Amino acid sequence: MKNIKSISEMIRNCNDDKFEAIRIYEEAIEHAREVNDQGTVNLLIKLIKMEEDRIDWTEKQYAIIKKIGMKNFLINQSESMLN
Repeated sequence: MKNIKSISEMIRNCNDDKFEAIRIYEEAIEHAREVNDQGTVNLLIKLIKMEEDRIDWTEKQYAIIKKIGMKNFLINQSESMLN
């Protein structure tokens, strides 16, 4: 487990894990195609899409942090949780 020191670092680490998951899913897709298991291929493609969507979301959060600063980002997140 990595020692995370900031929200920004947490977001970057999260994306690193997602890129690794996508790599593993892609390898599994290759194997599933070799054994003619289209059901598994379809499932893994859906999982890759979910991971890519999560990466997009975290990249948007990181861009917001860079634009408005961490303090304002956290205030905004706290306020949205109360509404």
